Amino acid sequence: MRTIALSIAFAAALAVATPGAWAQDYITQTVPPMSPYMHDLERVYALGIIMGFEDGTFRPNDYVERAELWCAFNRFLDVCRMQGLEQPVDYEPFLATYGRGVRDHWGMEAWERMTKTYLTDKRPLPLLMDLDANIKRIEFAQVAVALMRGYGMLPADLTPAEIAIGDDIMVRQPDGNFHLQEGMPRWELAVCLSRLLDRVAPML
Repeated sequence: MRTIALSIAFAAALAVATPGAWAQDYITQTVPPMSPYMHDLERVYALGIIMGFEDGTFRPNDYVERAELWCAFNRFLDVCRMQGLEQPVDYEPFLATYGRGVRDHWGMEAWERMTKTYLTDKRPLPLLMDLDANIKRIEFAQVAVALMRGYGMLPADLTPAEIAIGDDIMVRQPDGNFHLQEGMPRWELAVCLSRLLDRVAPML
């Protein structure tokens, strides 16, 4: 009996010590283990910033939807808060108020928190915005820069695109450009969030 107990304890300790391996077992059925973005993906997944789908896959080449982006940034805020970093104004998701006719959408709570924390603009209202639409890379850059400014890290005289590129947060595409007006695949979201984490909370 003692041997069994020790084996269980060892397995639990191994799971905590090697989150990347367990993350790959769980969400990356569609991700080749040697993918250049695997380290970033495992990192942000282990921290709870990125989630997989209900079937246990990650689908790295699917494009990021707007509500998914908001949820990822909500989790990012929570991870930073655990490290003692807080925005000047912040609201826990359960303190946000639902409204504007789409209260039953799974991303509404995350959107409410983002607007109340002043990381996204309230316009256009969700009634006029497709919460399930694919985002453009510039949308990620805008939220990332708003978040860094909220932590008092950036000057106010540069555009989000200039800062996100200059701080090496965005991914340069094969042709050497960034194509900020094009969609962002999920693997790229993981990489950019990991780079943003290096900028905001490098201890993680």
